[in-house]
Amino acid sequence: MEMPVLIIGCGATGAGLARDLALRGVQCTLIEQADVNSGASGANHGLLHSGARYVYTDPTTAKECRAEAQLLKRLAPHCVEETGGLFVAVAGDDEDYISEFPFLCTESGISCESIAVKEALQLEPALSDKTIAVYKVEDATVDPFKLTLENIAQAEKLGCTLLRYTKVVGFEIRDRRIRSARLLDTRTGEEREVEPGIVVSTAGAWAKEVAALAGILLCMLYCKGSMLVTNQRMTRHVINRLRPPSDGDILVPGGTVSILGTTSVRMSSLDRIYPTVEEVDLMIDEGESMLPALATMRYIRAYAGVRPLLGSPGKTRDQDVSRGFAIVDHQLDGVDNFLSVTGGKLTTYRLMAGKAADLVCDRLGISAPCLTRTEALPATVTGRWTEPGRTAKD
Repeated sequence: MEMPVLIIGCGATGAGLARDLALRGVQCTLIEQADVNSGASGANHGLLHSGARYVYTDPTTAKECRAEAQLLKRLAPHCVEETGGLFVAVAGDDEDYISEFPFLCTESGISCESIAVKEALQLEPALSDKTIAVYKVEDATVDPFKLTLENIAQAEKLGCTLLRYTKVVGFEIRDRRIRSARLLDTRTGEEREVEPGIVVSTAGAWAKEVAALAGILLCMLYCKGSMLVTNQRMTRHVINRLRPPSDGDILVPGGTVSILGTTSVRMSSLDRIYPTVEEVDLMIDEGESMLPALATMRYIRAYAGVRPLLGSPGKTRDQDVSRGFAIVDHQLDGVDNFLSVTGGKLTTYRLMAGKAADLVCDRLGISAPCLTRTEALPATVTGRWTEPGRTAKD
């Protein structure tokens, strides 16, 4: 079976790439070894970054987040809740960082407004009475499941094919090209062979494993982040601790709950990814400094995801590794029709997909422009079930 483009991995980036290509008239097949968003795209806290979180550690990513968040608010408003965000410092926090924060935001073009502590406590009564400084930013929340499903829905309407529970298990490579790919149906055990014109891996943390099937070593770091879900929505705004990114320093309201996160634990494999008791205790201990009610809050769920980071294993803190993304052209590895897209943030999924689609189209000799920067993402029935309190039959 011949196909122009095979996309491996159906998280937000893979779905975004399928939609981008479909809008340019390029047919593709999108496969996922489990279900939609079964990797990092379904195991995050749903924060649509203003970019403010990265102004100190990663200004490039901060600027990308700012621009992409503004686009998503305009083009996919049904997937976004414009909560706004507060960066909150408490007694004992680094005063140099606190004073530098607004200037770093300005350098990255990010809106940042200082508000009085008294006003902040009126906006969010759950904040600590030890709060000493507060800045208001344009953070928001995004429903990652609705976002991915809406991208898939439009891609399928335009001719894309989605195959869930389908895993790539091998490539046949001849004359510097992937000539065929073996696909395994993980439910039935059946295999079939396809002949892709170009292969794009958007497999997230599994990108290294996919590249290895082509005999390519892709250097990646696995960084686990765990999160806790409260039994009620605690705040209206996203609440960030006003310090360099660390553990348990962000609370994200989502629907009827709030999500406390996150941690950063280096992992050597993807076999056992789950929150530990130590991580849960750490997040609560850190989080209660800015929101004391977290110490006695009822939690209804804990989960973990893996960030696929690009960087040197010598980095001492995973928080210091860039949250930027990379599109790896494997021509340099001896395979001319294979790309890996990895790194990045949920907020920058559209940008990642667009850059990858540009390269795919260049390889296929297609000159159609990217439309996802200007064309709204349609709301469909498919994405409705993700709304709190709604079922698939509503």
